[in-house]
Amino acid sequence: MKKFAFFAFTLLFLTSCSNKNIVKIAQILDENATGADRIILLDLGKQDIDILPKSEISENFNGEALLKNRFLPFGYEIKSGDEKEAFWAFEIYKADAKRKYFGSNFRPLSKEWYEAQNLNANKADFGKLSRLAISIANTQLRNYPTDEPIFYNPQNAGEGYPFDYLQASSISIGYPLFVSHLSLDGAWALVKDDVVWGWVKVSDIKFIDKNEANAFKKSEFLTILKDKTPVYSVNGEFLFNARVGAILPFNKSQNGEFFGVIETKNGAKQYKISSEFASVYPLKFSDENVRKIASSMLNEPYGWGGFNLLRDCSLLTKDFFASFGIWLPRNSSKQALVGNKISLENLTNAQKIALIKEKAVPYLTLFHSPGHIMIYAGFVGDKILIYHDAWGIKTRQNGRALIGQVALTSLDIGSDLAQIDEKSLLISKIKSMNILMPKDSKKERIKRAYGVEILGDFVVFNGGKKVLFDDKKVKNSECESGADIEDMIGVYSAFKPLNTPLSDIGRCRNYELLGEIYGKNEKEVNENLVDVVWLKDFDNIKLKFNAKNNAAKAFMALSDELNEMVKNDNDLLKFLSKPGGTFKWRKIANTNRLSPHSYGIAVDINVAHSHYWQWHKNYENLIPLKIVLAFEKHGFIWGGRWTHFDTMHFEYRPELF
Repeated sequence: MKKFAFFAFTLLFLTSCSNKNIVKIAQILDENATGADRIILLDLGKQDIDILPKSEISENFNGEALLKNRFLPFGYEIKSGDEKEAFWAFEIYKADAKRKYFGSNFRPLSKEWYEAQNLNANKADFGKLSRLAISIANTQLRNYPTDEPIFYNPQNAGEGYPFDYLQASSISIGYPLFVSHLSLDGAWALVKDDVVWGWVKVSDIKFIDKNEANAFKKSEFLTILKDKTPVYSVNGEFLFNARVGAILPFNKSQNGEFFGVIETKNGAKQYKISSEFASVYPLKFSDENVRKIASSMLNEPYGWGGFNLLRDCSLLTKDFFASFGIWLPRNSSKQALVGNKISLENLTNAQKIALIKEKAVPYLTLFHSPGHIMIYAGFVGDKILIYHDAWGIKTRQNGRALIGQVALTSLDIGSDLAQIDEKSLLISKIKSMNILMPKDSKKERIKRAYGVEILGDFVVFNGGKKVLFDDKKVKNSECESGADIEDMIGVYSAFKPLNTPLSDIGRCRNYELLGEIYGKNEKEVNENLVDVVWLKDFDNIKLKFNAKNNAAKAFMALSDELNEMVKNDNDLLKFLSKPGGTFKWRKIANTNRLSPHSYGIAVDINVAHSHYWQWHKNYENLIPLKIVLAFEKHGFIWGGRWTHFDTMHFEYRPELF
């Protein structure tokens, strides 16, 4: 037995306002050891999410991109290159490979073992089954159809357990899957999820038909607030542990509980889960919710490729952001390409820190280094804080300074240790950061939509006038008490189906902004109006529209597109012909608020085929979806998506797209 000497170190890399040391490092070191035996064990002590700086971020992501990607398997068709992608592991992990691989007993794997795996993969049947399925348990995706692991030389640092190279990923219960075919023994299915190919146990999936798949896609979904939350049937029977990142169907919410039906290994089960542990999908991106999600996974052991239903760095980020409706690819290098990427290459560490402080948005920025991805969590003093799932940091002796879990650390953790070279520090290795949403995103949307500047809390127009962005007052859905500019921004249901739940997003308008952009009074607006030909091959009439802010340009492009649509489908003409009008300086009926028609940025299409909340008791709509989508494509919101419905009304509101 080797004799170990123990040395204690203390590293103050994070400080709270009370200057308490929150991280300790214990070094376990044999001076004669090499490789995997040479370990610095980073004892992170108490990990508490409350040491993070408070975030003022409050955003609603609509979650459509994630659902679209999550359900890609339900419309998947085999294409060229899929077979190579699905079986890539068999070309890497094989008996005659230059690298030798080892089994769970740390003995080299035999040629016969590889041959048996190849045979069981049943490659000749690739694509022959091509069926849809959902996972009925939390399960692992494997690169071979086997539970047996393979390791690279376990004597090397960062190899052996838990680095099982047959581990592709792990998925939660209720995950949509496309099934290529079964293994020769019938125990495994080769599947594709939203990103990767992998083998999953047949006992962990249920085959479904297209009707069942479509019904599942149309479900209302909830997301999980606490990782590994036990979920029970309405009769109290344990069903499964719900994972953060799971999107589960539900059909009602009542008395602080969600109820739904989910397929399990024991068949379809009615389940219930407390609203303490779940919320309607997508979860609002707020400081409170970020802390809930992050806290629930903090301290969980590291799991390469989702080994043992744990997480690695990129699975942590994928699941974390899924709760809020933000979709990410599966591996770190591709995640680093999402959003606004900012290069950090060829910068000193001090320059990196300065740029991060200037540009990065807490919890919505990823840091990428080769093989690792991290979530930026703010900074205290000069210390950049990160939330990540990491194995460890390379030491000078090619050992590891071990983290081995989901942890909250600084980017320069280990900088006080002589055993760690500066170039191995996380801050030294990060190559880029990517922001998943622009800083002060509501302000950015106003800037992009209207070409204004924003200085502090004020929007600054070309003439120099300043208007307060956010008055911090709570308004109703129509902002009857008066809307500030911030109130104009919301999650409008663009490009969604006609049966999407209604809201009044878009009915809040700040008249100072509209006046500065389109004209402050009837005379000024009139001077900005131009003629736009409406349906040139059919109505061929001129409608007045505001030329400012590209409104008339968008209206002209829309008219041309609708004209071509009517050529191909003449049934659309009755909804578009003889429109109700564009510009008219007037107030909204029964209010003191100006109509957007007053600014020449709205159009009412054929009134005879429309429904309006003040004329009709119940909501009804006749307008075809393809017309709605054409308007939305060009930056127009539709009154048919409003609770106070007005299905004839379309309004140019570029900030809502």
